[in-house]
Amino acid sequence: MGWTQERLAREAGLSKSFMSDLENSKTTVSGNNLLKIAQVLGASLDYLMKGDGGKPIEEPKTIEIPIELSRAAEECSILFSEVLMLLDVQESIMARRNSKQNRTMKEEDWKQLFEKVRSFVD
Repeated sequence: MGWTQERLAREAGLSKSFMSDLENSKTTVSGNNLLKIAQVLGASLDYLMKGDGGKPIEEPKTIEIPIELSRAAEECSILFSEVLMLLDVQESIMARRNSKQNRTMKEEDWKQLFEKVRSFVD
């Protein structure tokens, strides 16, 4: 993808020194951190662990981040990996609701959702 270690670390919410140590086989990675890396790269865990071929199994997809979520993320310093998690949680919730109950989330709604799921991310 042409990313630097610094960008990958920032997007995944990890330190640049950790990424350097990982790349140079000086440290191991937890499943949680490996998942963060896979999510921001749009790759599967299998691809990251086995390196099957030259391309990830799934091509990175375009993600549309609602402006309300973008504003909430900027105001609350929510990491990109956490924004992706919030989108997944919100999509999962909406999939289980009656279509009449679906509504557009406001900035404050995103902040409240983040506070509710924050403990699962840490």
